[in-house]
Amino acid sequence: MITISNLVKYYGAHCALDHIDLQVNKGTILGLLGPNGAGKTTLVSILNGLTAFQQGEITIFGLPLANNLEAIRRRSSFIPQALALYDKLTVMENLRFFAAIQKMSAATRRANIDAALTINRLHPLLEQKAGTLSGGQKRRLNIAIGLLNNPEILYFDEPTAGIDPELRNDILETISSFKNQGKTVIYTSHYMPEIEKICDEVAIIDHGRIIRQGTLATMLQEEKGDAAIIELLPAENKLLAPLVAGLDDVELVDGGTLIMHQQNGLKMGRLLALLEAEGLAIKHISYGTTSLETLFIRLTSPGRSHA
Repeated sequence: MITISNLVKYYGAHCALDHIDLQVNKGTILGLLGPNGAGKTTLVSILNGLTAFQQGEITIFGLPLANNLEAIRRRSSFIPQALALYDKLTVMENLRFFAAIQKMSAATRRANIDAALTINRLHPLLEQKAGTLSGGQKRRLNIAIGLLNNPEILYFDEPTAGIDPELRNDILETISSFKNQGKTVIYTSHYMPEIEKICDEVAIIDHGRIIRQGTLATMLQEEKGDAAIIELLPAENKLLAPLVAGLDDVELVDGGTLIMHQQNGLKMGRLLALLEAEGLAIKHISYGTTSLETLFIRLTSPGRSHA
């Protein structure tokens, strides 16, 4: 369905995508996971023809992207993080407006609008102005607009940002249902639970490189389990960084999480004693690579080499 080979993208002297290779099969929900600035949005923008690239090949539906952009776009849809709708129009007016710019018959437009409303449970809100909707309802309308061309491929860029957990689960269930319709989804996020809940495969990107791809179960089985992840409760302590700097094989990942790459009882005991002496409370300790979160931390921690 989607094949990316040796893809390179520069912004000036900055390499945003570094020789990316990626294969996405039909009917798959692929989670594209990475830290902020890792290259997720750049990659999705390129796949939608919104950003140029300097090197590589991309084929979608068996068609080279460079020469078939319009044909590919008619069969795809990009639902961005930023809402693309008109606040002063009602839900139905928004859908009719965006459907009108699609190249399809009137009967097809009506059918696609009704399907988009049903999938996103928007029928009770037809006459409500978009500007008066809740954050989650606006997200659902944004998804409905993206479904108006009945796409075979959908790209979601952080679609649950800024909404509450209940509505987040509602949107995730909607996206998950697309697989039953034979659609292919690329879902970018840095929220591990979302990726674990809906994705068949995961590709972890960091510093513009795909550092792991496969099913979650396969990646966890293949990764060594000799690390320990120590998550600390929030605290102000300027001595934490120099404290960790004096320990072999221990990193401070994000200001509140430590990773010990080669843990053993002696090392762990020494670290716990030092943390206690500094008055730092521990929230959680994970041994080995037992979840997507611990795998992600191991692979994207500052001292980790991907060579």
